[in-house]
Amino acid sequence: MVDNKLKPEILTEETVPKYLANHASDINIFPPNATVRAKAIVGGNVNYAFCVTDSSEPPRSVFVKQAPEFVAIFGPDGYPLTSDRMQRERDCYVEWRSILGEETSQKYLPTLYKFDDNWMVLVMEFLNDYTLLDHELVSPKGLVVPKSISSGLGEFMGKTHCATHSMIISKDRKDLLTKKYENREMRDIQLEFVFTKAYKEATEEQKAGLEFDDQFLKEIGDLKAAYDGKGSEDNLALCHGDLHPGSVMVHFETGGVKVIDQEFTVYAPPGLDVGSLLSGYVLAAVHQAFSCNQEAVLSICDGAEAVWKSYKAIMEEKGLPTRIIEVDSVGYAMAEVCRTALEFAGGRKWLQFEDLNVKVQARKAALTIVQNCLVSRHEGGMELMLSQMKALVT
Repeated sequence: MVDNKLKPEILTEETVPKYLANHASDINIFPPNATVRAKAIVGGNVNYAFCVTDSSEPPRSVFVKQAPEFVAIFGPDGYPLTSDRMQRERDCYVEWRSILGEETSQKYLPTLYKFDDNWMVLVMEFLNDYTLLDHELVSPKGLVVPKSISSGLGEFMGKTHCATHSMIISKDRKDLLTKKYENREMRDIQLEFVFTKAYKEATEEQKAGLEFDDQFLKEIGDLKAAYDGKGSEDNLALCHGDLHPGSVMVHFETGGVKVIDQEFTVYAPPGLDVGSLLSGYVLAAVHQAFSCNQEAVLSICDGAEAVWKSYKAIMEEKGLPTRIIEVDSVGYAMAEVCRTALEFAGGRKWLQFEDLNVKVQARKAALTIVQNCLVSRHEGGMELMLSQMKALVT
């Protein structure tokens, strides 16, 4: 049996059941002497993750995630990291629950059963019947996205950003959040892979006519500096830090939505979260347009608008600078769309087509939206981006 006091080990499908048995009194999910099995969840890059299920009817399940001292996908000899990221993920979760209260937390967050700060393990609710939002947005079925999912995400961001915004909280509180969620190692990963690598290494073929002129690169540089904590201190909030649709679980039948994987959490411009989420809507609209799913494109455009409308209403009620956040949001959305279309975002499903010509044209359409919005967002804001998405229908 795994002993929590021993030196931490990397969990495997074979050892996870023993680990949970050792912590049965803390987790209190499986009945005594239950037979449980763990299955590794593939697709993540940074951590190890498992679904653990017992043999009861209906079966009970939990989600187990462990942060090693390296990027899991590269192994122990690859990219080193500190496992402290799991501590920050848990701390952010606790902050959110305090902000949202019990009822709203249950609406938007999975239940956390245990955090082990020795083994750096989270044991959480396994979201049966939920799927990743990014998978649904590019579904070949062209599913209509329930408005409650999009407006709910706007509400979640609005409430958590408002409660921690640097214009509202005290200086001491702001200083505490700035230090606690500086998250330097994870932030440095984003600085390299989101704001730097694509613009240094993209070929002319990948750019498909997109021009990296001085003004374009200045805009990317300004977004990068603000994310790195070198911008204004008047517009900061506790952010998820990587809130793309792959960090959102949804239930289409009920309209349910749960936010997960906040290990990149930072105290940064709130437009970072809004833009990261909306980048998925932009890319999905392009993807569905080139899959000839016009109804899905319209639904996705409506969803993006619902995210912003819900979010903006909450921020305006508190007198927060929505125009600045709006411009930032479009900027961060375009930065994410750009690096994804340039194929510097790993194995994401956006714009992947078997027909090479369709793939090239879809990528060019996405980069055209970037070209039209990144610089001009200062005047056109969210309306400009939404109009570019809606134009895909024609």
